[in-house]
Amino acid sequence: MRNNQVALQRFLRGKDGPVVQHVEKIMRDTANLGKRTIRVDRGFARAQIYSLVLPYGTRVVGKAGSYAHYAYWLDVGTGVYGPFGKPIVPKRAKVLVFTPKGSNVTVFAASVKGMKGDRWLRRAFAVACPYPVLDLGPK
Repeated sequence: MRNNQVALQRFLRGKDGPVVQHVEKIMRDTANLGKRTIRVDRGFARAQIYSLVLPYGTRVVGKAGSYAHYAYWLDVGTGVYGPFGKPIVPKRAKVLVFTPKGSNVTVFAASVKGMKGDRWLRRAFAVACPYPVLDLGPK
Protein backbone atom coordinates (compact mmCIF):
# COMPACT_ATOMS: atom_id res chain seq x y z
CA MET A 1 0.00 0.00 0.00
CA ARG A 2 1.46 3.37 -1.02
CA ASN A 3 0.57 6.76 0.35
CA ASN A 4 -0.23 9.55 -2.03
CA GLN A 5 2.20 12.12 -0.57
CA VAL A 6 0.79 15.05 -2.52
CA ALA A 7 -2.74 14.37 -1.29
CA LEU A 8 -1.49 13.85 2.27
CA GLN A 9 0.44 17.15 2.28
CA ARG A 10 -2.56 18.97 0.82
CA PHE A 11 -4.73 17.42 3.56
CA LEU A 12 -2.34 18.40 6.36
CA ARG A 13 -0.95 21.77 5.22
CA GLY A 14 -2.97 22.97 2.24
CA LYS A 15 -4.94 26.22 2.60
CA ASP A 16 -8.22 24.34 2.17
CA GLY A 17 -7.13 21.33 4.21
CA PRO A 18 -9.03 20.44 7.38
CA VAL A 19 -5.98 20.85 9.63
CA VAL A 20 -5.35 24.45 8.53
CA GLN A 21 -9.08 25.22 8.68
CA HIS A 22 -9.24 23.88 12.25
CA VAL A 23 -6.24 25.95 13.36
CA GLU A 24 -7.72 29.04 11.64
CA LYS A 25 -10.97 28.58 13.57
CA ILE A 26 -9.12 28.31 16.89
CA MET A 27 -7.04 31.44 16.15
CA ARG A 28 -10.08 33.40 14.90
CA ASP A 29 -12.01 32.47 18.06
CA THR A 30 -8.98 33.47 20.16
CA ALA A 31 -8.82 36.88 18.47
CA ASN A 32 -12.58 37.45 18.88
CA LEU A 33 -12.51 36.50 22.58
CA GLY A 34 -9.43 38.68 23.05
CA LYS A 35 -11.28 41.65 21.54
CA ARG A 36 -14.04 41.17 24.10
CA THR A 37 -11.76 40.81 27.13
CA ILE A 38 -8.84 43.22 26.58
CA ARG A 39 -8.67 46.29 28.79
CA VAL A 40 -9.87 49.32 26.83
CA ASP A 41 -8.92 52.97 27.21
CA ARG A 42 -9.22 54.34 23.69
CA GLY A 43 -9.59 51.02 21.85
CA PHE A 44 -6.32 51.10 19.86
CA ALA A 45 -5.01 47.77 21.20
CA ARG A 46 -8.39 46.11 20.63
CA ALA A 47 -8.54 47.38 17.05
CA GLN A 48 -5.06 45.95 16.38
CA ILE A 49 -5.81 42.34 17.45
CA TYR A 50 -5.00 39.81 14.72
CA SER A 51 -4.79 36.09 14.03
CA LEU A 52 -2.59 34.26 11.51
CA VAL A 53 -2.05 30.68 10.39
CA LEU A 54 1.28 29.80 8.80
CA PRO A 55 2.64 26.44 7.63
CA TYR A 56 6.23 25.96 8.83
CA GLY A 57 7.82 22.84 7.38
CA THR A 58 5.94 19.92 8.89
CA ARG A 59 3.92 22.08 11.30
CA VAL A 60 0.93 24.41 11.04
CA VAL A 61 1.42 27.35 13.42
CA GLY A 62 -1.33 29.69 14.57
CA LYS A 63 -0.54 33.13 15.99
CA ALA A 64 -2.80 35.66 17.69
CA GLY A 65 -1.98 38.94 19.37
CA SER A 66 -2.15 42.68 18.96
CA TYR A 67 0.06 44.98 16.89
CA ALA A 68 -0.20 47.63 19.63
CA HIS A 69 3.19 47.91 21.34
CA TYR A 70 1.68 47.97 24.85
CA ALA A 71 -0.70 44.99 24.46
CA TYR A 72 1.99 42.65 25.81
CA TRP A 73 2.20 44.68 29.02
CA LEU A 74 -1.60 44.59 29.38
CA ASP A 75 -1.30 40.80 29.34
CA VAL A 76 1.71 40.23 31.63
CA GLY A 77 1.69 43.37 33.81
CA THR A 78 4.32 45.98 34.60
CA GLY A 79 6.55 46.89 37.52
CA VAL A 80 6.39 44.61 40.55
CA TYR A 81 3.49 42.70 38.93
CA GLY A 82 5.34 42.09 35.66
CA PRO A 83 8.02 39.65 34.57
CA PHE A 84 10.89 41.65 36.14
CA GLY A 85 9.26 42.04 39.56
CA LYS A 86 10.78 45.47 40.25
CA PRO A 87 9.17 48.89 40.73
CA ILE A 88 9.20 51.35 37.85
CA VAL A 89 11.81 54.07 38.44
CA PRO A 90 12.92 56.99 36.25
CA LYS A 91 15.94 56.44 33.98
CA ARG A 92 17.09 60.02 33.33
CA ALA A 93 15.37 62.06 36.04
CA LYS A 94 14.94 62.04 39.80
CA VAL A 95 11.17 61.55 39.77
CA LEU A 96 8.40 60.28 37.50
CA VAL A 97 5.87 62.95 36.52
CA PHE A 98 2.40 62.00 35.27
CA THR A 99 -1.27 62.92 35.46
CA PRO A 100 -3.55 59.98 36.35
CA LYS A 101 -6.49 59.29 34.07
CA GLY A 102 -9.59 61.17 35.18
CA SER A 103 -7.62 63.66 37.25
CA ASN A 104 -6.10 67.06 36.64
CA VAL A 105 -3.53 66.77 39.43
CA THR A 106 0.10 66.22 38.45
CA VAL A 107 1.83 63.48 40.45
CA PHE A 108 5.56 63.38 41.23
CA ALA A 109 6.81 59.95 42.35
CA ALA A 110 10.24 58.41 42.91
CA SER A 111 8.83 55.03 41.84
CA VAL A 112 5.52 53.33 41.10
CA LYS A 113 4.44 49.71 41.56
CA GLY A 114 3.04 49.29 38.04
CA MET A 115 -0.15 47.47 37.09
CA LYS A 116 -1.30 43.90 37.22
CA GLY A 117 -1.65 42.05 33.95
CA ASP A 118 -5.03 40.51 33.28
CA ARG A 119 -3.77 37.73 30.96
CA TRP A 120 -6.41 38.63 28.34
CA LEU A 121 -4.76 36.76 25.46
CA ARG A 122 -3.89 33.64 27.45
CA ARG A 123 -7.43 33.35 28.81
CA ALA A 124 -8.91 33.84 25.33
CA PHE A 125 -6.68 31.10 23.89
CA ALA A 126 -7.46 28.69 26.75
CA VAL A 127 -11.21 29.14 26.11
CA ALA A 128 -10.97 28.92 22.30
CA CYS A 129 -8.61 25.93 22.15
CA PRO A 130 -10.32 22.54 22.62
CA TYR A 131 -7.03 20.94 23.71
CA PRO A 132 -5.12 21.28 27.01
CA VAL A 133 -3.16 24.53 27.08
CA LEU A 134 0.17 24.66 28.89
CA ASP A 135 0.98 28.18 30.09
CA LEU A 136 4.73 28.74 29.90
CA GLY A 137 4.67 32.54 30.13
CA PRO A 138 5.47 34.84 33.05
CA LYS A 139 3.18 34.58 36.03
